[in-house]
Amino acid sequence: RLRGIACGAFTALGYISQSISLNDTPAAKVAFLGALIVIVCPALEAVFDGRKMSPTDAPQTWLAAALALAGVAFLELDSGPEVVETAGAAAGSLSAMWASATASVGWGDLWAVLQAVGFGTSFYLTEKMMAREPSQALSITAAQVSTVALFSAVWALWDGTGDGGWLLDESTRATYALPGLLFAPQMRTVALAATWTGLITTAANRFAETKALGKMSSSQASVLLATEPLWAALFGATLIGESLGMNDGIGGALIVLACVVNSADE
Repeated sequence: RLRGIACGAFTALGYISQSISLNDTPAAKVAFLGALIVIVCPALEAVFDGRKMSPTDAPQTWLAAALALAGVAFLELDSGPEVVETAGAAAGSLSAMWASATASVGWGDLWAVLQAVGFGTSFYLTEKMMAREPSQALSITAAQVSTVALFSAVWALWDGTGDGGWLLDESTRATYALPGLLFAPQMRTVALAATWTGLITTAANRFAETKALGKMSSSQASVLLATEPLWAALFGATLIGESLGMNDGIGGALIVLACVVNSADE
C-alpha cells in the first residue's frame, strides 16, 4: 500500500507539472520534453538496480542522451528565419546551439521536464510492484489514481480559497465544481476535456500501462511511448490550431530517435 501511494505521488507530480507547463507551452513541445522519460527510467535502473551504465556497457544510452539533449536544444530555439540562421551557424558548435536554446527556456519548459521525472519514477515503481503482485494491476492502478485525486483535491482547495478564490463565490463554485461543471452550458468544452482526461487518459491509461509493466521493463515501456509527441503535435494542430516550426520538427525527431536508439539492447 505504501509503495502504491508513493507511486501515486510521483504520478501526481507528472500530471500536475504537465498541467502547469501547458499554461504557456504548446502541447507538442510539452509532449516532446516528456519523452525524456526514456532517459529517466534507465537512470533509475542504474542507481537502484545496479544496471551497468558505462559507455562500454550501454553505449546506446549515452548516444540516446546526446540525441535527446540536442533535440531539447532545437525545441527551445525560437521560431522564425533568424532561428534557421542561428541553427545553421550553431551546427558546427554544440555549445553555441545550447547557448541559443537556453536563452529561450521558460518555466513551462522546466515543468515539462519535471513531468518526465514524475512519470518515469512512477513507471519504475509500477514495474517493481507488478513483479511482486502480477495479478493486482487494478488495485495498483486504484492506489495511483486515488492518490492523484487526493493531490488534485488539495490543489483545487488551495487554488479555490486563495485571494478571490472561486470556491468562496457561490456562482463560480456552482459552475467550476462537480456536478455543476458537467451541466453548465458555458463550461461544456471544459467539462468534456475534464471527463476525457480523467476517465480515459488518466484512469484507463494508467490501468493499461500497469498491465503492460507486468510484462516488460519500464525502459521498454518508455520507448513505446515515444510516439506520444507525434500524436500531441497532430491533435494540437488539428484541434486547437497550434503550429510547428522547422526547429520543432528537428527537435522532436531527435528526441524520438533517441528513444529508438535507447531501445537497441531491449
